[in-house]
Formats: sequence, structure tokens, C-alpha cells
Amino acid sequence: MEHLSDLKETARQAFYWNSFDPEKSGNRTLREHEEQLQSDLVDIPETEKERYIENYRKYFIKWLNALSNCASSAVTGGANFNVSRAEKANRREHDVYGEFIEWRERALNAIAKKVEDAKPESQKIDEAWRRLEKDILHSAVVIDGVNKGIERGYNKALFVSSIYGKVETYAKRGDVEIVNRAIDCIRKFNETMGVVITERHNFFKLPEMAQRNKEATEELSNKENQEQPFNGGIVVFNYQEDRLQLLFDEKPSFEIIQQLKKNGFRWSPRFSSWQRQLTNNAIYATKRLLRENNLNCQ
Repeated sequence: MEHLSDLKETARQAFYWNSFDPEKSGNRTLREHEEQLQSDLVDIPETEKERYIENYRKYFIKWLNALSNCASSAVTGGANFNVSRAEKANRREHDVYGEFIEWRERALNAIAKKVEDAKPESQKIDEAWRRLEKDILHSAVVIDGVNKGIERGYNKALFVSSIYGKVETYAKRGDVEIVNRAIDCIRKFNETMGVVITERHNFFKLPEMAQRNKEATEELSNKENQEQPFNGGIVVFNYQEDRLQLLFDEKPSFEIIQQLKKNGFRWSPRFSSWQRQLTNNAIYATKRLLRENNLNCQ
């Protein structure tokens, strides 16, 4: 328990009123969370580890302190047991641990994104292609097996559709190089193993889609961002990042935050805004959210 060993007494106290063996329960909890922390640190860059450990400890200690207020009538005895206080403490402990879980998820996602963004573009493309190539070849082998009567009980059309759908995703993003690699992969398979997708299929038109979308994305990235104020903040059309962003003057209410999440918006620490991909659906959702909460654009 390298990073949490000094919390042994805190953990024991956390289970004092809700476990018949507080020391054993405390040690088990420390061990489980130390294992989780060590697992998290494996993929975290050295420059980020100290901060992550510090925040992990902060949330963990906060949860242990909340847990220390929880009591079990089986442990304390039923006489004069305050049920209302116990229920309140249990709700508080549940909420605090929920905050811990949410922080960890946000932190790991943010670190992973930072690591990904720092990679050279060529490395990103190669890694994305290796993942896609593996999926394509798996489906292609099954299709070839169906064609040759080796694989039975499979629907060939579903595997063709799977390949098309995965490559189409990259075409819609304008990832021309990835799409061209996919086309070359299937053509090579067709020539050496057996035809899995015929040249008449729309699959072979995906490079054209990818090129169009790449040009459209480049055009948008050169477009100047636009801002539109509303009652309590600003809507930003961030064309460089391809994001629709809502910047509030003050932290929005819990109800509005839930509506933002429901409508696909996610908090961006980098831009201090709630944002989602800049699409017509995003614009429509934003107008509806502002209208329903009387925050109409000025």
C-alpha cells in the first residue's frame, strides 16, 4: 500500500461503527483502492502521476471520513439507535463515493485524451489503422469462409455491412488515408484470397466521401468562430474545434446540467464550457434547451 499506507488508522475509524472487525475491513479497503490506484498509474505519464495521486487521496479520504459517520444497528446495538441520522449519513456516504467515482472517470479520460493529443499525427493514423485492419480482416476471413462453404450459420451481408460501416465512420470524418488503406486492404484480399466485397459495392466509393468531408472540414477550420450571447452566457460556434460550446457566466443549476448531459453535452475543462460536436442537431438541441429554461439568445 505504497501511496495509502499512512491512512490505516483513518480506514479503521471509517468502519468503527459499521463493521464487527474495523481493522480487517479498513485494511481490505486500503488494499483494494491501492490496487486500483496502481492500476491507474500504469497508463499515466510521469508528469501527471503526482497530481493524480494527490487528488485520488483527497477524494478517498473524503469518502473514508463520510463512511466513519455511518453506523449499523447490528454493531452499535438497537437501543437508542437513531435511524434518521443513520439514513442521512448513508446518503451522504453514497453521494461522496459517487463524486469519487465521477472524478476518477473524468481524470482518466482527460489524461488519456492529453496523451492521445500529444502523439504525432503519423502515430495516431498508424494506431487507428491497426485497430481497423484487425476488424476488417476478421470479417473478411469469415466472408471468405462463407463463400467457400467452410463457415456455416453466418450471414455474409452482415459482415460486409460491418466492414462498410466501420470504414464509413472514417470517411465521414474525412480520414482519407485510413479509408484508402482500407480499400487497398480489401482489394488485396480480393486478389489473393477470394472476393469478399465486389467492386460494384458502395464500399469502393468511400474514398470520394472521405475527400469531400476532408475538404469541408478544412473549410470550416478556416472559418472564423462566432459567438451568440444568451441570458446568462454565450453560445460559441467553434469551427476550429468542430464544437458547439456553451459558456455560462455562473455554474448552471443541477437541473440544467442534467439537461445538458441528456442532450449530449460534456464538460470541457480545457475550454471551461459545455460542448458537443457542431452539428445541426447540436444547434437544435441548444435552441430548445435555452428556450425551455428561459435563457433565449439576446
